[in-house]
Amino acid sequence: MKNVFGHTLGLVMTIVLVLTGCVPESGQADEFKEGTDYALISPPIPVQAAGKVEVTELFWYGCPHCYHLEPTINKFLQHKPDNVVFQRVPATLSPRWTYHARLYYVGQLLDPDGSKRVHGKIFDAIQQQRRKIDNDEALTRFFTDLGFSADQVNNALQSMELNAMMARADEVGQMSKADSVPLVIINGKYKTSPSMVGNEDKLLKVMDYLIKRETK
Repeated sequence: MKNVFGHTLGLVMTIVLVLTGCVPESGQADEFKEGTDYALISPPIPVQAAGKVEVTELFWYGCPHCYHLEPTINKFLQHKPDNVVFQRVPATLSPRWTYHARLYYVGQLLDPDGSKRVHGKIFDAIQQQRRKIDNDEALTRFFTDLGFSADQVNNALQSMELNAMMARADEVGQMSKADSVPLVIINGKYKTSPSMVGNEDKLLKVMDYLIKRETK
């Protein structure tokens, strides 16, 4: 009887396994839902990094939530896959935000490799020191305090590169239909945010999931 029971139980278990198949592990497709954890962008935003997965953070220097997200973004950058290209894009949702976008891009032109940590210093100045950098005089004074010459700053302000960067910021903001920041965009197709998913740790997981969807 024991052998018959064991054989029958084994047969039942085999049938159950065949019928149910493999259950996805935690973190796979069923864990994250469109409309809850991320949203589609339609039409997609044109990407600039052909053959790569482009990850974009839309932010504003005056946003404390964006400032708070910086360590999480830096954590992502330390472990991002080799096929991922990351970029920050400043939001241009109001005249003040637009000026801060100019501030960001002038900083990029002056510190293209990030070795002088200009981006972080701008964030600290606005969020911690409460500095108002909202006109060209204040902008020039800020960058000359960092050791750049007034000529370097003026050349950046008057450059065609700055105009192209600002046009790109407008395009990303408009096509993503962003109404708040921070916002993370994956390959121009998906958008997600800490407020959408609930916390920054989950944000990293959703980003990883969407990146894998876009990885060829």
